[in-house]
Amino acid sequence: MVDIRTPDPGAPLYERAATQIPGTAEKVLEAFFARSAAYRQLPHQLVDREITEAVSRNLQVFLTSLRERRPPAAEELADQIATAVRRAQQGVPLDVVLSTYHVAAHVGWTAMAGVAKPDEVDDLLATVPALLQYLSVAVPAVAASYLTEQQALHAERREAGRALVAALLTGREAEPLAERIGLELSSHHVVLAVRVETPPADAADARFAAHALVRRLRAELPKHALSALDHDGGTVLLPTTAEGVEQELAEAAELVRGLHTAAGVRLVGGIAAAEGREEVPTAARQAADIAELVQRLGKPAGAYVLDDVLLEYQLCRPGPGRKRLALVMDKLAEHPDLLHTLRVFLECDHNRHRTAEKLHLHRNTLNYRLRRISEITGYNPADPADVRLLAASLVVHDLRS
Repeated sequence: MVDIRTPDPGAPLYERAATQIPGTAEKVLEAFFARSAAYRQLPHQLVDREITEAVSRNLQVFLTSLRERRPPAAEELADQIATAVRRAQQGVPLDVVLSTYHVAAHVGWTAMAGVAKPDEVDDLLATVPALLQYLSVAVPAVAASYLTEQQALHAERREAGRALVAALLTGREAEPLAERIGLELSSHHVVLAVRVETPPADAADARFAAHALVRRLRAELPKHALSALDHDGGTVLLPTTAEGVEQELAEAAELVRGLHTAAGVRLVGGIAAAEGREEVPTAARQAADIAELVQRLGKPAGAYVLDDVLLEYQLCRPGPGRKRLALVMDKLAEHPDLLHTLRVFLECDHNRHRTAEKLHLHRNTLNYRLRRISEITGYNPADPADVRLLAASLVVHDLRS
């Protein structure tokens, strides 16, 4: 068993190590730059002044806590914490920031070992538990401050992104907001309007479920996406170029499938393209109309463009034709069994055999119901022209419902 004694506050080894802090700090910096591209990309004046001072201060705090046989105090780590916050603001990854403490520990201890005399081995070994204790206090404190700042930066960027989306959707000036988050605006966009079916939840669980849903949806978005999403959906803008619109449209449809899987509930997406920044508001309205239409008609989850719902889209526009179509189905609405029969008949592509099977009816009963539909509405389901009009009237009825 090795007996490691407690550090001797007056040990000459620690005194010599303190006098060599400037040289040790330079070695630590060399090790940083050899290991991390993130630190090599920082401005030279920042390295020469702030980082060198931070490394030297870190070494001094360790030696002080070593001599006083205690862990570092919170106030002694204030500068290290402030430095970690600045690294977060500069975009230096957290793993790189934390690794610097272990690099400094390794280089600093090796430097101390380099000046230790043969009779100072016990004093050198005494620094190991103290060094581990120092890291166990300093590293979590630095990580916590970094993550707090990073969360604040992400929240600020997310809000700026939402403001940018709102500006683009309403046709307001967007350039200053884009500059604020360091983004170059694209000339073309694919607009995705998302609608999510809210699952039933207890009041206590509703807020948690809503936040969890939004996090899952955001996690599916590509990095270049601009979004304003909530628990019931929202809008996603996918910047692209004139040449990339078709590809982005295909990727938007794939994105909807991913969002639907992540949501775990029924999700539909309306997609439209804006061939110019000034067309974003129009494309957004079209995408939202498509998504709302699909949702109201109860169509399956998935992505939809205008061509997928062209007839329904036109039928939902106000006008005398729509009013006349509504009157046809108003007559049949008083007979729910006949209305359901017509709906199934249309779903079965006018095939009487399949319709009768689906409704569990005798063929004669089905024929009777179809005749009654013809008598009440004035349009014959067996006539190709009449059945198209009945189908259109049923769409208008569903939209009004």
